[in-house]
Amino acid sequence: MRRKVRIEHARRLAVARQRLSGPPPKTVTTDDIHELVRAIGCLQLDPTAIVARNHLLVVFSRLGPFDPKLVDVLLWDERRLYEYWAHQASIVPTEDRALHAALPPSWADPRTTEAWMTRRARFTKPVLERLAANGSVRAADFDEHAEKYESGWGKRSLIADTLALLWFQGRIVPAGRSGGGRRWALADRWFSAPLAEIPDQPVALREAAVRSLRALGVATQKQVVNHFIRRRYNGLASEWKQLEAEGVIVPLELGLKGHWYIHAEDVELLEHIEAGEFEPRTTLVSPFDNLICDRNRTLALWGFDFKLEIYVPKSKRWGYFVMPLLHGDRIIARFDLAVDHNDGILNVIGERWEPGWDGRRRPTRATKRALDDLASFLGVDVRRQR
Repeated sequence: MRRKVRIEHARRLAVARQRLSGPPPKTVTTDDIHELVRAIGCLQLDPTAIVARNHLLVVFSRLGPFDPKLVDVLLWDERRLYEYWAHQASIVPTEDRALHAALPPSWADPRTTEAWMTRRARFTKPVLERLAANGSVRAADFDEHAEKYESGWGKRSLIADTLALLWFQGRIVPAGRSGGGRRWALADRWFSAPLAEIPDQPVALREAAVRSLRALGVATQKQVVNHFIRRRYNGLASEWKQLEAEGVIVPLELGLKGHWYIHAEDVELLEHIEAGEFEPRTTLVSPFDNLICDRNRTLALWGFDFKLEIYVPKSKRWGYFVMPLLHGDRIIARFDLAVDHNDGILNVIGERWEPGWDGRRRPTRATKRALDDLASFLGVDVRRQR
């Protein structure tokens, strides 16, 4: 039997599970960031830095202003986080190594028809030998194997494919950056221990599905597949039915298309939300944010039609680096933002409000505070263009 839930309560649960409600900590520590990544599963990496790198913006939206060096400490010093492939290239908790190893990306798994990378990765042996001897390497250290070819992503090199394959297989890991590129190390050496045990695929599928659903709060099976470890859920359908039969996941009736679920352990939180216990927050979120990276889910749950403007032709797009404004459980506006570091300015190039949020309904003070908080985090001032 499906549990009937009002749409606003479902949205509030999604926001709460993404750690986007309630007061942020007064002082942000490495423990706060580590716990956050464990809760939401991953921080997507993206080279775009018109405002700031995505992984930093995701942390900021949830924890408030913090020292970005804390993420580097977790990655390169304490090694409680590492870079791997979630739904995209991401920062993930080191404790999830075995889970990711059990469910490698399909294009790097020789058992699949998509394993194009295994055919291109011809230099596994020299890479591993040099890593064993030198401790860490860069792609640039293999100029003798720098042969390139045309791909759907432009020109790629066979050495880059080799490094990527070994990364996806969990045999090597990013161990720092040099000149904008990654340095690589043997994973077992970097983490000071080999993986003790890799779970069987059915066990890993259940764990991944549960982790994804809890991070999302409410979701359909397809949305779970698109989150956390995208493209690695072969065989999930039967495990999903078993999870429902065991009462681990609970079906919901939201009045929306599709079959929506909640994790049983989040029913109590939902009940508190239904009783009025929800602390709203107003904050700007990155266009790559975990809350909205599934565009179809964002449209279904929030009625917010959002595209990544960066990849829209200039003549057709509104803005470039567009950050939506989350206000409580609603997404009410979008801001086209860019930082001018030379002048120390966060430029508000444009703003567009969603239907029903014009005029007096606009939370003017909360919006100003959200912009000011972002500017303070970036160490600049706000300038709204007219």
